[in-house]
Amino acid sequence: MAKSRTMVMIVVLILLSLFVITVLYSLSFIPLFNISAIKLFGVSDVSKSLENVISSYYSQNRFNLDFDKERARLKAFAEVDDVTLIWSFPSTLEIHISPTPQKCLLSDNNSYYIVSNGKLNRVRDDEVEFLVNRMVVIEVLPEYISYLLNYGVRGELDSVLELIASSSEENSALITRIKYDNNNGDGFGQIVITLGPLSSQLFVKERVSKDRISDSIKVIRKEAESEVSTYTKKSMIRYDLYKDALVKRYSSGDINYGK
Repeated sequence: MAKSRTMVMIVVLILLSLFVITVLYSLSFIPLFNISAIKLFGVSDVSKSLENVISSYYSQNRFNLDFDKERARLKAFAEVDDVTLIWSFPSTLEIHISPTPQKCLLSDNNSYYIVSNGKLNRVRDDEVEFLVNRMVVIEVLPEYISYLLNYGVRGELDSVLELIASSSEENSALITRIKYDNNNGDGFGQIVITLGPLSSQLFVKERVSKDRISDSIKVIRKEAESEVSTYTKKSMIRYDLYKDALVKRYSSGDINYGK
């Protein structure tokens, strides 16, 4: 008797599953459910490549879209931290995007990378231009990129990126190039900030605060504006910043980024 009931239940479940599949399959052919409106929330603009993916949903039937698959597809973009897809009856698709909180990109002169959830991820080629125009680009050595890809993001890097982002935001008109040298793995390396309009470079040798960097740049700017330079256009004046001192070092030519 128990066996018979079990068999009946199995048959009923199979029939119900077939019915649901048939209904969904039939709905996928009804034009009423073809996406005709897309509402984007959370961001004011997106890269052209992401826009193309979003636009591809137009005219697709709601029941032909696998939301889990499409969510993963959208999250593959570096500019997206998280995304939610919501269908509004009968043909509206809402896309809620949480943009990446990162403000910096790392570059080894071949590719661009972004930190996400403790990992370093390579930025898609078709997304680079969009992000480069909106983020602080930090040059690093290829060996450091390899280290981060192999061992993950740890140690001082997160706080270094935050420090560089905040300092760059406040002094964006003066900063023309930034490099981060790190030869000791997880510890603090060296930040090299080029101040193009001031013909100067600031070498941050130790961990300091954003205010310390900003105050140092103000000192450099004041000196550049008050002094009559005796150097050629290509010459740079180097400043080394420590926790307790800002040391000015003259140069007769270009200063390389290394230590």
